[in-house]
Amino acid sequence: MLKSGPGAGLLGLAFAGCAASAAPHDVSLFEVPLKTVHVLLPADPDNPQAKPEVRCTYFPRFAVKEIDTGQEGADQLSILPGPHGRAACRKTDAPDERVVPPDLWTGYFTGAVGNYLFFDADDGWNGGLGFAVFTPDAKKLFDDVARKWMTITPSAKGLTLHYVRVFGGKCSLGSAHAADCWKQIETATGLRAPMPDCRALYAQEQRRTPKFAKQVLEDPSAIEYPVETRLTAEGPRTSPLIGAAPLCRPQD
Repeated sequence: MLKSGPGAGLLGLAFAGCAASAAPHDVSLFEVPLKTVHVLLPADPDNPQAKPEVRCTYFPRFAVKEIDTGQEGADQLSILPGPHGRAACRKTDAPDERVVPPDLWTGYFTGAVGNYLFFDADDGWNGGLGFAVFTPDAKKLFDDVARKWMTITPSAKGLTLHYVRVFGGKCSLGSAHAADCWKQIETATGLRAPMPDCRALYAQEQRRTPKFAKQVLEDPSAIEYPVETRLTAEGPRTSPLIGAAPLCRPQD
């Protein structure tokens, strides 16, 4: 069993420090792969700085293949079933290779915990980074946006994730209708907490774009708050964690 990251007692500290940046996953959250193979591809004369490659990360029960030509996000994400060493690392798809459809996810492979595969998005969003959890047969179980990760814990029933979530509201907590907006956000997220004070960050954005000062106050709010997501046979379930006040700011 793998359990990594700070314990629940550090939740408040971890959340308080999350505003600095959208940190990538700590590699200690994931299993150590058996090996990673890099197969270089021909250079692109139109993009000489890129280093195209096929990258295969092997685990005891499967391998994850990324075709990466140096653009934003891998060109292809796929999963090679079978024990370590059986699947060759090459650009051509194997007969039993399971390609992740681009309309389900694009980005990069992050790591594995048991039979759960994690992929990150190819770009950030509102200070967070999208992630998705897949099975070895390329079925997507869950996706969300995280600002900071705390723990990934497997169990006999599934997987439990603790992270600071970034939620994109559809209304503004900087407007005159902030109270009504907060009720909408509580309904959408399950939060039961005092409304965060966004005024300073909205004012900062107004100073940055003075010509659009009035419009800025109507910009939808991004909310950060710590959550627990349980992935089980019944499906994913995300719940806010008690112990830290939510933060907010204008969406990018």
